[in-house]
Amino acid sequence: MSDALTKIEGEPLLVAIALGALATGGYILLCFRYRQGGFSVLDASLVIAIWAIASGLSYPWVWNLAQQTKATALQQTLYTLRTQIQRYRMEHGGKFPVLFEGRLPQLTEPTNAQGEPGPAGRDYPYGPYLPGGIPPNPYTGINTVTATPTNPPTKPSGVGGWLYHEPTGQIWPDLPGHFE
Repeated sequence: MSDALTKIEGEPLLVAIALGALATGGYILLCFRYRQGGFSVLDASLVIAIWAIASGLSYPWVWNLAQQTKATALQQTLYTLRTQIQRYRMEHGGKFPVLFEGRLPQLTEPTNAQGEPGPAGRDYPYGPYLPGGIPPNPYTGINTVTATPTNPPTKPSGVGGWLYHEPTGQIWPDLPGHFE
């Protein structure tokens, strides 16, 4: 299990329990005062303050969890893309898919032995390797593939999807700091 998942399982659970206890305490206080014949503006303000503190404390935790989820999704998507590019290469005599108008049609459509896309059937028995299309980059939501002249890239393209080096079949997220 990765370090990120280990961190998620322990500490955040305690934080969630503590925040839940704070919010529940505020609700109980409000209900108790209401049953005693009403509650004052001070009671309502106290409960609102408790809920605001609980929300404020939980925001960084939730944001961190969302970032960890995106990082995990990025690694899984990148693994899928790289695996399918290599599978295509193995089935097409060592050739890599060709980039065409921000897409890799040889991965998303059936192909023949020469790598030409066409209708599924006897004449086009290979693929599609990514039948749902190129998956979007989890950080940007963009699935456009942009050519990069260097391996590895030196900078992002600014489009935000994926960077592809056609001569080597290497693919990276189009994000700064992800060109390992």
